[in-house]
This record gives sequence, C-alpha cells and structure tokens, in this order.
Amino acid sequence: MAYLGVLFIAISFLIVAIYLSLLLTKSSNLLFTVTHTVKRVEENLDQSLERLHGTLDETEQLATDVKMKLDATTPMFSSIENVGRSSQYLSEEVTKRTKQFEEDGSLPGTKPFVQAIQYSEFGSTLLRSWKRGKESAKNTL
Repeated sequence: MAYLGVLFIAISFLIVAIYLSLLLTKSSNLLFTVTHTVKRVEENLDQSLERLHGTLDETEQLATDVKMKLDATTPMFSSIENVGRSSQYLSEEVTKRTKQFEEDGSLPGTKPFVQAIQYSEFGSTLLRSWKRGKESAKNTL
C-alpha cells in the first residue's frame, strides 16, 4: 500500500510538473511576443519622432519666411498709409479753397476752372506720392 501511495504521489508530481512546464512554455511564448511587439513599437516611435522633428523644422522655416515677408511689406503699408493721409489733407485743402472761391464773389464763373486745376494738382501730388512709395518699397526689398 505504501508503494501505491508513493506511486500516486509520483504520478501527481509528474502531472504537476507537466502542467508547470506547459504553463512556463506558454508564458515564455507570451513574453517573446510582448518583447517583439515592444521592439516594433520602439521602432515606430523612433520613426514618428524623426518625422516630428522634420515637421517642426519645416514649420520653423515657414514661420521665418512668413516673418521676413511681413517685415518686407511693412514699408509698403506705411507708404500706403502716408498716401491716404496725404490725399485726405489734400482733399480737405481742396474743399477749403473751393469754399473760399464760392464765397468770394469777385470771380463768378471761374468755379469749374478752379476745381479742375485743384483736382489736377491733387492728382499730380497723389501720383508723386505713389511713386515715392513704390520706390521706397523697391529699396527695402
């Protein structure tokens, strides 16, 4: 009987050993798969980081280019602003002079001629101002 008990214990031990070996084999395969997956994730992450650095470099170059172009257009917009102010001042002066001639009764019938002269002066001044702005924009580029 004792031999029978030892035999059962040996068979039980054999079953447990087989079960543990199967469990360890499956665990080993699982760890191998996890290791392989982690390596692939690491490679993909490295590639993603390289692409991200490239994108950041391109974005920085684009931002620098936009800033340079904006800085180059600043004098042009300043010139346009100066032209606008000049035309406003000239228009106010033309209006003031026209009212003076209207109120001055000594020159009847000359109002259309005076206005034509004043508008031609306004146009020539505006043209000169525009040319100066265009030249200053060329000099800044």
